[in-house]
Amino acid sequence: MKSRPRKTRPGKTRPELSRPPADSELFLATLMADVRDGSLHVATQKIDARRDIIDAHPFASYLAGLIRVAKGEEERAIAHFGRAIALSPEHAQALYGRAVALQKCGRARDALADYEASLRLDPANVEGWFNYGEALIALQRHSDACDAWTRVLALAPGHAAALGNRALALHALGRDAEAIADYDRAIALAGADKALLRNRAVSLARLARHEEALASFAQAFALDAAYLDAADGAAAALMALRRFDEAGALCDHVLSFAPDHGSALLTKGNALHELKRFEEALAVFDAALARAADDVRLATNRGMALFELGRFDEAHAAALAAIAIDASFALAWRCRGMTELRRAELDQALVSFDRALRLESADADVLCGRAIVLKELGRYDEALADFDRAIAIDPRHAEAKANKGSLLLLLGEFAEGWELFEHRWVQGDRPKAEIAYRWPEWRGEPLAGKSIVVLDEAGLGDALQFSRYAPLLAAAGARAAYHCRPSLARVMRGLGLNVEIVTAPPPDANYDCCVTICSLPRAFATRADTISGRPYLRAEPERVAHWRERLGDGGFKVGIAWHGSSHSRSDHTRAAPLSAFAPLSRIDGVRLVSLQKNFGAEQLRSAPAGMRVESLGADFDCGADAFVDTAAVIANLDLVVTIDTSIAHLAGALGQKVWIAIKHSPEWRWMLEREDTPWYDSARLFRQERRGDWDDVFSRMARELERAVHAARPAPAARSTR
Repeated sequence: MKSRPRKTRPGKTRPELSRPPADSELFLATLMADVRDGSLHVATQKIDARRDIIDAHPFASYLAGLIRVAKGEEERAIAHFGRAIALSPEHAQALYGRAVALQKCGRARDALADYEASLRLDPANVEGWFNYGEALIALQRHSDACDAWTRVLALAPGHAAALGNRALALHALGRDAEAIADYDRAIALAGADKALLRNRAVSLARLARHEEALASFAQAFALDAAYLDAADGAAAALMALRRFDEAGALCDHVLSFAPDHGSALLTKGNALHELKRFEEALAVFDAALARAADDVRLATNRGMALFELGRFDEAHAAALAAIAIDASFALAWRCRGMTELRRAELDQALVSFDRALRLESADADVLCGRAIVLKELGRYDEALADFDRAIAIDPRHAEAKANKGSLLLLLGEFAEGWELFEHRWVQGDRPKAEIAYRWPEWRGEPLAGKSIVVLDEAGLGDALQFSRYAPLLAAAGARAAYHCRPSLARVMRGLGLNVEIVTAPPPDANYDCCVTICSLPRAFATRADTISGRPYLRAEPERVAHWRERLGDGGFKVGIAWHGSSHSRSDHTRAAPLSAFAPLSRIDGVRLVSLQKNFGAEQLRSAPAGMRVESLGADFDCGADAFVDTAAVIANLDLVVTIDTSIAHLAGALGQKVWIAIKHSPEWRWMLEREDTPWYDSARLFRQERRGDWDDVFSRMARELERAVHAARPAPAARSTR
């Protein structure tokens, strides 16, 4: 916070100092006349010429001190005041004058004793108490400064400057509600003062009264279009109110007349980042860094934008550049840790989060990131402890709650896990708890005779896994509809006629209640022993027949998928290279059939020598409907082998035999240690025994596949005896 500059000046004499002897009266009279005329240079010449008079009497020394202060010669003034005090130790004016001169020289600590002595002698000196408060605030003694300005206000209740300064001290003490009351009184006395309005807004913002803060910042900025502190505050308030478009527009206005204003550039980039316009945000940060290459905030936020764009190597380099600028900036270490987590460099990520935590021990975001790394390292108890610390610091921290929930689900603690999982991020990166639904949310109440719509969310795998609950809604007596993304509508019709599939509920749609698809397990109070692993989807018969003919007979047909979504936030540690599947291709009689679409399919061009993988052609699931052909192909296969991706859920939902390669610290739905899963009766899990080691996983799969192929071969015909 900034206060308005205040002039420090000696007050009126109380008590009156004694006059010098009569033979010096004429000299002093001419000296005072020079002061009245503004002839300070002449006055100082006379002081230098007649030191015999000046140094002989306290009044003369005091007057010389005043003249030196008026000329800005504080050090020489201190000597004159000191001479007056030596001659008359209890003269309040000389003590006060020296205190003011010392304070002007930046020697606030030395000034305190003189202020205190002066005010003991002259407790009614209003400006003395005021300047004493400013000396105390310069020494960060905010509580004592408050007391000094309270004395001012007791003597002069209408002292607006004392109210404004006391408010600053109260803000420093964290007493913002009291500070705002003082600002309001000061503004009522002094009128619409831009600094008072700006400082009032800062206290309002700290109390999260962002609408009021915005109005106060805007009023200050309206009084002075060059008052950029107020503009910065208004932009920050708009960001806090999640009015990101308006924040960006205000920054554009500021930049139109102050193109190098770093705060506006930073906030504009941050606003674009929040709007998920990451390319534009990156361009703003790059432009700003061209003007201020050593701004650690810009360098760090550039890394964050690159991270969101999935450009993790560049994001890591940006984080390192930010750390090189200022290694004490915790967010730069957090950015580095986030990128290392995405690059599966878990040990390095833990080091980065630890460093960030040493710099900001109460940062919930850092603790949450560290907990995620610990979870990936399989250090589950430590991860839970860090999630709990993050939530204790910020009880509204949705990411920490959702991640703790998924970890509890992984550990089989379903009751608390589902509750915390409700804090997952959905729809525009807002916590689920803050979404306003068109219809009341269903939480498990009786449904007989009611209508309910299931709302889509999350990834394709989630939709495939949890769509199992839609027929259960119908079985409970409800008229059930599933509002799914258009690409899934066709495959979801395999849920049966009791579930209406809609891709866009009409504006006048009127349901009794709604539920998001990933909230269905909680609403059904799902526990590990209540999950049905029976199939609930079916492929279209005509597509099954079509692909049966296309695939032909012969061989043990194994569909494979090795990579998930290309989305920048996807967990690429779940992916395995196509080459990891090579041991399967070496088994006699096995035909590998690629189920991979889009991202990752390019690896077919560089498959290991001798590894043959059949491609299903350009028309395989080439339309807008996802998984229609994939489901039909899977229905014709002997086995699906896949990493943890949507193909695994599709095969399990169809009831087709599927082997799933699971990373060392798996997704919550696969739980720990077990080779089966309650979610799909037809699934078998092959887990990494060592982090990142896919070779062992696929070697074990190859041995099991060889046994399966052998078991599937028809037994040789028995020879007849003659």
